[in-house]
Amino acid sequence: MAARTTNIKYCVKADGFHGELFHPEKDRYPGKVLICFGGSDGRFELSRMLAHVFQAQGLTALALAYVMEEGLPRQFCCVPIDPLEAAARRLHGMGYERVGLWGLSKGAELALTAGSLLPGLVNAVVAVSPINTVCQGFAMERGIAVAPGSTWSFRGEEVPYTGFGLEKFPLGHVLIKSVMAREVTMYDLYLPLVKSPDPAAAIRAEEITGPLLLISSRMDTMWPSTEAAERIMARLREKRFSYACEHLCYDYGGHLFVPMELRLAKFFKGDRGKNSGLGRRARMDSLIKTLEFVSRW
Repeated sequence: MAARTTNIKYCVKADGFHGELFHPEKDRYPGKVLICFGGSDGRFELSRMLAHVFQAQGLTALALAYVMEEGLPRQFCCVPIDPLEAAARRLHGMGYERVGLWGLSKGAELALTAGSLLPGLVNAVVAVSPINTVCQGFAMERGIAVAPGSTWSFRGEEVPYTGFGLEKFPLGHVLIKSVMAREVTMYDLYLPLVKSPDPAAAIRAEEITGPLLLISSRMDTMWPSTEAAERIMARLREKRFSYACEHLCYDYGGHLFVPMELRLAKFFKGDRGKNSGLGRRARMDSLIKTLEFVSRW
């Protein structure tokens, strides 16, 4: 095992991936490391905040960027999974025997997909506010635009995806629904994808070579993460998944179900007003459960 040092930074040009490795002062989980990344906001800062949370709990964590940084795509269109593969290889080469992924929302889609494509390199997955299919890509151009292809690519090939069945992103519909719900919601847009994914695009979680933890909130209205998680669990049972798997479903908390405080979380009912305390308690409980999960790898 490599000796503990200060945080180590990596860039795509030199290392094949963009990230920062956070070493704890006292390693309570020797031989284990968690690669952390956020969702469709694309901010590397959120990945760093997540890695810092786990570092404070005695777990080595690598904050990873997959978009919006030098050498990476600016949009969610055919985003390569290869940098994550490079990061996992680097960590194994440093002496970490077990490399896990922790992803939120769009990052949960990435964590599940990458885990299924990288047997042996990825040894566990934590998917928070997940979805059960690879989705069609999108671009942040004058709002949001539907892209003609998959969100992800791997080794130069587009990963099969379930399309929205739309030529144009339904911004007006989303805005009306969000105003009526008094929170940001794209639930109606993603529900058909969750219920009827393209068979080739359904994430093959059964091919992950390690335990799996799914975390969702029943109050998540951004997309149907609880139903998606239940469908993933059903698929794992059908495929006779040989590793431990669990779905933690909470009654409170919103789509940004992270073990820390985010200002953006207040855009969702599950984390504001009368639900704020209960949402916070649920999110922090998920941290405890995640660390228990890590201890059992």
